[in-house]
This record gives sequence, C-alpha cells and structure tokens, in this order.
Amino acid sequence: MVYIKDWPEFQQRSIKLYQQNPHKTRYLIKSRPSTHSLTLKVTDDTTTIKYRTRSSAILGRLEVFNKAMTFAMAGSKQPLQDANPEPAPAAAAAAEGATPATTATETTGAPAASASASASNGGAAAGAASDKKKKKKKGKK
Repeated sequence: MVYIKDWPEFQQRSIKLYQQNPHKTRYLIKSRPSTHSLTLKVTDDTTTIKYRTRSSAILGRLEVFNKAMTFAMAGSKQPLQDANPEPAPAAAAAAEGATPATTATETTGAPAASASASASNGGAAAGAASDKKKKKKKGKK
C-alpha cells in the first residue's frame, strides 16, 4: 500500500489505475470521526493507492474526484477535465480582458449601472415586500 501525499497525483494515479483494469478496480472512502480523518483507497487487488487527510477542505476535491471516477467509469477519455466545471462566464470574460460592466451590457442589452441602481433602490420586488400591514402595539392607553 502506498500513501500518496499530493492530491493531484493521487487523482491521476487512481484514474490511470482504473483505466488499466476497469473490471477489478474499486475505490473506498473511509471516514473516522474519532480521529477526524478521511482515507481514500483505490485498488485492483495487486496495486493499492491510498490518500489520507485530516483537513475538511478536501471535501470539495472529493466531489470532483467522485465525478472524475464516474466519468472514467462511463468511458470518458479525459475524466479529470470533464469533471472540473468550466469557469463562470464573468471569470472567463475577465480572463479575456473584458470588464464585468461590458459583459452585463452585452448579455442583457441594458447598461450594468442601471441594473445595479435598481437593485440598490429595492426595485419593484422590494416595494411589494414592504406593503405588509403594521401591527398595532398593545400597551397602556
């Protein structure tokens, strides 16, 4: 059994192990609340790869790993790339050099400044919520 310290290396080796022998490979997730540890094990009965952590930040990575293993089991050629979500449109536009205001103008057809002004003023939806009847306070007359 080999404990791997690096998470990306564990992901790559696990998926490679599955792709080499898909009918015998399995993986196990073991949690120990008493020691606050999480252990992931991938094995094909001849090779075993393990990753152990005590960090709670691994849960997001674990979700991506589960998706990647599912994609690998479904026959994807690049399961890690398929499992990682695409960057948000605003982040992609920022990476290309466009500003978020320009992106909002292009997608909605209205300037971003007027959209943010209506949101800060409350807009029609906020006005409808404030139309509730005020309760009379009970007290001495």
